[in-house]
Amino acid sequence: MSKFVDSLLGDDIFTDAFYEENDNVFIEDGTYPAIVKSVIRNTIITRHNTHADIFKPTYEIAKGKTKGCLITDKGIWRFRSDPTKVNTSKRGNIIYKNILDIFGIPLEKVERDGVILKRLPKLTNENIVGKNVLINVEADTYKSNYSKFANKVAVIHSKWENDASKKQ
Repeated sequence: MSKFVDSLLGDDIFTDAFYEENDNVFIEDGTYPAIVKSVIRNTIITRHNTHADIFKPTYEIAKGKTKGCLITDKGIWRFRSDPTKVNTSKRGNIIYKNILDIFGIPLEKVERDGVILKRLPKLTNENIVGKNVLINVEADTYKSNYSKFANKVAVIHSKWENDASKKQ
């Protein structure tokens, strides 16, 4: 049987929960050079029935007193459209397109009903891990039903031309 069915029948193999203590490093707000370590993708449908992907890269800070610290992006939105229709929003994916430019990911030109469009590929571990970027670290405050929370998030800023890549 599947793990899902097993868990419904009471044979759940996931019986324990764990927490790992780690050094609680405070990262001050600011701009940092970083290296992309990984990316995850969440797929959602908004309340306006818009299909979207939210990409969340994890960055490793490359310089300074917080060198080696990992921080996750606030989220990079990619709005998907019906392949049989031209996207109704002209500006919805402009931020995503600019981020593809930062990563140096080429866009495929597609003609649809006489209009030239540029297909926006997904961010994957294969096409962004190891890339050098500058990130802005900032506080992200949000309120849930239980409390108000604050944590630090990254927002990609631009490409980082580090010293090692300039020498090559």
